[in-house]
Amino acid sequence: MEKKSNFLTFFASLIPGVGYMYLGLMKKGIQTLVLFLVIKHFFPLIGMGFLNSIILVPFWFYTFFDTFNTAGKINRGEHVSDVGFVFQKQNGDEIHSSNLVGDKGFFEILAWVFIVFGVLAITNRMLESSTIYHLTVSYFKVYFLPTLLIGGGIYMLIKENREKKR
Repeated sequence: MEKKSNFLTFFASLIPGVGYMYLGLMKKGIQTLVLFLVIKHFFPLIGMGFLNSIILVPFWFYTFFDTFNTAGKINRGEHVSDVGFVFQKQNGDEIHSSNLVGDKGFFEILAWVFIVFGVLAITNRMLESSTIYHLTVSYFKVYFLPTLLIGGGIYMLIKENREKKR
């Protein structure tokens, strides 16, 4: 593959999936872009739009930095396979596309995700007019992400201190 421009990689990677497509990884890029768009429009549709930022922000950061990592591999001349973003299996050092029909673990996880989001959507609709519900959602939006960042930072510091003591 030819060397990829860092400038163009930066701008293409601002939209999840487009950076992968710029790098020539069409399967991975299309799956990533479709997943991003589905997530973006799914939660508001079921009345839980406040979850968008909790899921999409880490997803965006991951795809942004992974695009640059992949571009670096391509620019160093390493072989990068165009495997899907979502549906993949790793056997040893090789990554193969997943056979979804035979992948029972995937379907079990997907089933639980559907059940949890269905219950959350119904609960959301039932409690929508409650003042307590609005206060809870308001506090969740305002304090959840900062609290998650603080907790993550504390965890990283504790983990680093334990590794230094060993």
